[in-house]
Amino acid sequence: MAASLTIIPVLILGVILGILEMVFVHKDEAGMGWLKHGFHAIPTMIIFIFISMNIDYVIGLVGWTPQAWMTIAIRVVVGLLAAIKIAAAAKVAGRVGEKLPHTLVIAALVMVAPFAWELLLCNIDLVKTLPMNGCPV
Repeated sequence: MAASLTIIPVLILGVILGILEMVFVHKDEAGMGWLKHGFHAIPTMIIFIFISMNIDYVIGLVGWTPQAWMTIAIRVVVGLLAAIKIAAAAKVAGRVGEKLPHTLVIAALVMVAPFAWELLLCNIDLVKTLPMNGCPV
């Protein structure tokens, strides 16, 4: 049986990391316009977080048994794809791009988002009552 689908943490963490990316863009790319960049930063961050937090669900759908090495490897790949997307987004627009440390911070946060949610926020009673909260039973 596949693991449960996680939605609430994806939306919360996706918006938070999308806003963080906009803050980094504002610092690194003067004149690019945070709102224009924000329209693509938040939705794409939600997609990356969705993949990172629902790996076991997808692996279960294809009939494989989720294993720790598979989950970690896919999260690393998703983090690297996020870093490449962040670095390429401004270059496509003809701008300088985000600084490497900011790109790596966002990529690392995408990789550790599921662990941070489970370790930090799943201990809060309100979070445990939310549907599709991503907290282990």
